[in-house]
Order: sequence, then C-alpha cells, then structure tokens
Amino acid sequence: MRVDHIAYQRALHITIFGLVLQALTGSVLLVFSFAVDDTPGVLGAMWCLLGLVPWLGLLVIFAQHRLERLEALEEDELSSSGASTLFERSGEAARPAARRLRLTYRWILPCFSAAFAIGLVATGWFLLDWLRSEDMAAMELTSHRGWMAAIVLGGAAMTFVFSRYLAGMAGQSAWRHLRAGAGQMVSCSLVLGALAIGIGFRFFDVDGVVEGIAWAVPILMFAAAIEIVLSLILDAYRPRRAGEFPRASFDSPSLSLLAQPGSMVRSINEAVNYQFGFDITSSWGYQLLLRSGLGLGGLAVVVLLCMSTVVVIGPREEGLRLSSGAIVGEGDSAVFGPGPFLKLPWPLETSRKWNVTGVRTLPATPVPKNEPDYYDWREPPEMEGAVTEPAYIVRPSSLGDADFKGDDRYALVVPDIRLAWRIQEGGLLQYLDFVPDRRRPRQSLTDQQRALQLIAKAEMTRLFATLRLDQVLSTDRNGLGKMLKSSLQARLNALKAGIDIVAVEVPEMRPPKDVAIKFESLPVAVQQRDQWVATARRREMSQYTTLVGDSDLIQDVIAAIDKVDAARDALDAVQATAKSGAGLAAVKLVLETRTAEAVALLRKGGGAAWQVIAKAKKNYWVGLMDERADASLVRGQEASWRVAPELYRQRAIMQVYSRLLPSLRKYVVGVDPERLDLNIELREHASPNTVFSDAVTEVSAGRQDE
Repeated sequence: MRVDHIAYQRALHITIFGLVLQALTGSVLLVFSFAVDDTPGVLGAMWCLLGLVPWLGLLVIFAQHRLERLEALEEDELSSSGASTLFERSGEAARPAARRLRLTYRWILPCFSAAFAIGLVATGWFLLDWLRSEDMAAMELTSHRGWMAAIVLGGAAMTFVFSRYLAGMAGQSAWRHLRAGAGQMVSCSLVLGALAIGIGFRFFDVDGVVEGIAWAVPILMFAAAIEIVLSLILDAYRPRRAGEFPRASFDSPSLSLLAQPGSMVRSINEAVNYQFGFDITSSWGYQLLLRSGLGLGGLAVVVLLCMSTVVVIGPREEGLRLSSGAIVGEGDSAVFGPGPFLKLPWPLETSRKWNVTGVRTLPATPVPKNEPDYYDWREPPEMEGAVTEPAYIVRPSSLGDADFKGDDRYALVVPDIRLAWRIQEGGLLQYLDFVPDRRRPRQSLTDQQRALQLIAKAEMTRLFATLRLDQVLSTDRNGLGKMLKSSLQARLNALKAGIDIVAVEVPEMRPPKDVAIKFESLPVAVQQRDQWVATARRREMSQYTTLVGDSDLIQDVIAAIDKVDAARDALDAVQATAKSGAGLAAVKLVLETRTAEAVALLRKGGGAAWQVIAKAKKNYWVGLMDERADASLVRGQEASWRVAPELYRQRAIMQVYSRLLPSLRKYVVGVDPERLDLNIELREHASPNTVFSDAVTEVSAGRQDE
C-alpha cells in the first residue's frame, strides 16, 4: 500500500468515526443509567468515556502524519521542477511538519499516555470509594432490565465489529497505530458484554453476577493504568532503529491480542510447538482436538449441569433450594438435613448451605487491635474502629450512699463484651428471616451481625442501668456474663431470631481512662476500712468478753440489759404520771425480775462486770457490818455516858488526842481556864515555811496583846 497523505487522511477519518462511536456509546449508556438508577451501567459508561483519551492521541498522530506527507510531497514537487527559493534551507528548517511529528512522538504521545493512566487511577479510586461509601447501602440496579440489556448488547456488538475492522486495518504499517483504537473498542465490547451477561442473570433474580462485574470495572482500570505505566518506563529504554516511530504507550498489547483472536491462537500454537520441539499443531490429534473441541466443551457443560442437580449436605450443615432467590418449599420441608438431595439444574435452581452447629464469635464492643498481656486502666489498649471509649451508665457505688442522696447520680464504665452464638436447632428459617445476611460497602460486619450487636448493646445498657458501680467492677463481676446471656437470649427469643447465645465473655470491665487513676485508691481505702472495722470488732469482742466473761453470753447479756433499760423507762413513765398502786408495783416487779435475770447472766459469765457487782456487794456488807459494829459500840457506852457525862466527854477527848496526836506533847492543867493566862512558845514544833508557823505566831501575838 502506498503510504501518502491519502492513507493517513483515511486513518484520520476512521479515528474520528471511532471517537464518535465510542463517545456516543458511553454517553447513551451513562444518560440511561442515571435516568433509571443503575450503578453497573454508570461504571461501564465511565470505562467507555475514559477510552476517548487514546482516540484523541490517535487524532493528533494521524493529523501530524498527514501534514508531514503533504510537506514531503510538496518538497518532492519543488525538487523535480528544479525551482529554487530565495533562501536555500535543508534539514529540519526546511520541514517543520516533520519536526512537529517527531515532537509529537517524543512528548505529546507520552503526555496522552500519562494523562490516560492518571485518569484511570483517579476514576478507579473514586469509583471504589463510591462503591464502599455509606451512602450506597446496596448497589442500585434498574428495574428496566430489558432496555438496559438492549443498550449494552447493541453497544457491545457495534464496538466488537468495529474493533475487528480496526484490527484488520492495523495490519498495514501506516495504520498500525489503529491497534490502540481496536484495543479500546474491544475493551468496551468486553465490559458491555459482561454487563449483558450479568443483566441476563438478573432475569433469574441472581444479582450477584452484575454486582461482581461492577466491582471488577475499577480493578480493570487499575490494571490498565499499570500496563500503561510499565509501557512508558520500558519505552524510555527500548532501542529503536533510525526513522522508526515508536508504539504509543496507551496501545495495550493485551487488548490488541483480544482484538485479534487469530493472532492469539497463532501465538498459542507457536508456544505449543516450541515446548514440544516439533510442529505438533499440524498433527491429526491436535487438529481433531480443534475440530471436536466445541463438542467436548458442550459435553462438559452438560455434565456440569447434571452435577449441579445433586447437592450433598454435610453432617454439621443444613441446606435450602433457591429458585430465582426464593426458597423452594414451605416450613420444615424446605430445609434439608445432612445427606444428598436433588434440585433443578443451575441456573434454574441453586442451593445454599449453612453451618448450623458451628459457634461464631462477635464483639459487642470494640476489641483491642492487639490483645494486651494485662489490662492497665490508666493506659487501655487501642480499640478497633473506636473514636471514643464506649462508656455505659451504671448506678453509683453504694460506698457513697452515706454522703450523697438523690436518684440523679450515675457512673460510667467501659466494658469489653464478646458474644459466642450459633444457629438454633431447627431455626434456620427464623435465622434467615431475622435480618439479611449480607455485607454493605465499607462495613466489616454483615447486616445480621450488626443487628445482633445492636441488640446486645441495648441489653447491656438496660442491665447496667440496674447495677451499681461496685457490683459491675467487683462483687458481681463474675456473674455479668450469665446475666447478659440470659437477658440477650430472652430478647432474641422474643424477636424469633433463630439464634442461640452460647456464652457472653467479659474479659475486661474498667472505668473511663480520665478517672481510672482515682480508682486505684479505692482498694486501699476498702482494705483500710476493713482493717479498721476488724480492729474495732476485735476490741469490741475483747471488751465484751472482759466484761461478760463468756463470749457465748455476750448477745444474751446485751439483750437482758436492753430489757432492764426498757423496764426502767417504763417505771420512769409511770412515776412521771404520778400513778401508784398495783400498776406501779407491777412495773417494779418487772424491773426487779429483769434485773435479776441480767445479774444471773453476768454471774454465769464471771467477767469484769460481775466482779464489779460482787465487789459492790462485798463492800456493801462490809460497810454494813462496820456500821453495826459502831452502833453496838455506841450502845455499849450509852450507860457510861448516862452515869457521868462530863467524865465520859473528857475521856473521849483524851482518846481522840491519843489516837490523832500520838506524838505531840500533851499538858493537863487543873486550874480554871478563866484564872489562867498562858504564853506558850510553840516554834520548836513548827518548822519554818510551814502552815503551822504563821498560825502559831498569830496566836502568840494575840495573847501578848491581851
């Protein structure tokens, strides 16, 4: 084929047509997908529209080649006519179009390739983020399945036919860059064809295929971007012959193989011949395999379909038959136990199995990222997915009831609760009707697990609100799991969730981090309180034992004393009302009886109290005997006093002097005191600075004055 401007002009027209066709296909699919709310259609349209970047690069390449050929043709005509210009030029100065063509290959095509790769990465990242966002609770799928199938099938057919046409044109050296356009067309055909297959499965209410294709589109974008980047790096080091134009980096070799299946088959044949060392592809066995491959493939499909009619349920499993997503059968007959059962071939009917005996775990609260060796309240481990500590309200500690009053007080605790659960025996249908068992984008738990987690949190909130802080942290700490298990199981049974709670583990229960340090002094204070109480009780017991004598009689003695006090109060009340007679006597009799009972108990114990009572009784009798002795003595001296009172008095005085002043000198004077004036010096008996010295001096002075 003659390579002139006409050839490149035709390639330019084909490029414009391909650009318009791909833009029209992507635009129609995008507008319709937005109109009917179909997420996979939007993703497919984004792939088609991103492929316009390589088409723009092909437009620039073929336009520059056309200008370069026209410039070369003009130069040839001038050279053949022998004409000369005013200024003779040669090289790049004489051919600016050729210079621009080389600059296009050197800078513009790599820029288009880099822009295409960046666009693929950015769009793929945006689409993945969109698919995993919280706003997309479930992927939107249109109800207009027929129209969507028609659009994607039509687009896939047109792009595939045009890709084959471009692949044929790319066989010519002048049009070899059209392989990039063929690759883009065949990629659009593959994506749209896959969407058509997924929509076909939707007619059987199987949405998972088209959803998987939607997730595969961003991944395909990343793969294409990686291939382009590798091509850019390798092109920088790949040697080229002089005058040879390099291949565009956005021209994907893998997509080119898909655009030319014949070349792929030839490559496979060459690889097989190379491995065996001879031309095995020309043998009759290989040719028979090629001719009978379709029949063998059909037989394999039939065998697989027949195998899909038999389902074997394991010993720990239960299964269901599903037709278009709906359960086949009603009640217990719809559930199949261990063993085989038959169903219609796929995709008319499918089956699904559930492990109904396996125990599953679920954290009701955020769990530590790394399980610590021990739990430190002041430095708790970092939790997964927790921005703040998940605190729960409990009633205040009973230790503060004496200082605080009111019902508006509360405390906070941070628990670590983990559930172990399984499907109830015979409750598979209830389990499936409870909450759909599916995982939403950007969520690590299924909707069913999230519902169970929320129910567990509600029961935890309800239970903790009835418990005190000291119960949660110490006294009832070991029983929290059992209490939570019973309340949670009752709630799930009321909801008919079909779930059995096997166990509720509470590996940690702590106060919030900000106040955790204050709790460290609590055990010390409690131990000090217990020590003080024990010491006081020991002292109390010691004192009571000392007083009573027998520790077994302490309570009886205290009760008897209380009865005596009550009888005394009753007596005081009767006396205050000025009553007398039989009532007062009865009260006194009760007091005497109870007093006697108390004294009998004290006497039985033989303690210090009874010793005091016994001593008092002894002193009483000793004093009484002394008084009786004195009385008898007085009665014995009464006759002497009656006979000589004065003599008796003088004798008694002398006895007092002799008894009280045995060491003093005593003088007996037989003169009448009125006729006697005595001046006696008593200093020898009164020492200086004593209480007697002043008194004696004053007496002496008084006598001299007289």
